[in-house]
Amino acid sequence: MKWSSALHFLTSAFGIIGFMAILGAWLAGEAGTVVGLSQAHLFNDATVLLLASISSGIGVLIHRQQEQKQ
Repeated sequence: MKWSSALHFLTSAFGIIGFMAILGAWLAGEAGTVVGLSQAHLFNDATVLLLASISSGIGVLIHRQQEQKQ
């Protein structure tokens, strides 16, 4: 398996889970919880997951370019 394919999968997974965390945080409201997690916790999770998605997306671009050169 090529690195770009694996990173593409990770990019998609992190992005989808991060988006779901943001939706959960919005649904939780300030005093509520979703699946036992507070709004602040879900916003922090979403931030980390979406940053991981962006960084692995950059990795996809780099590895895809390197694979085309070979």
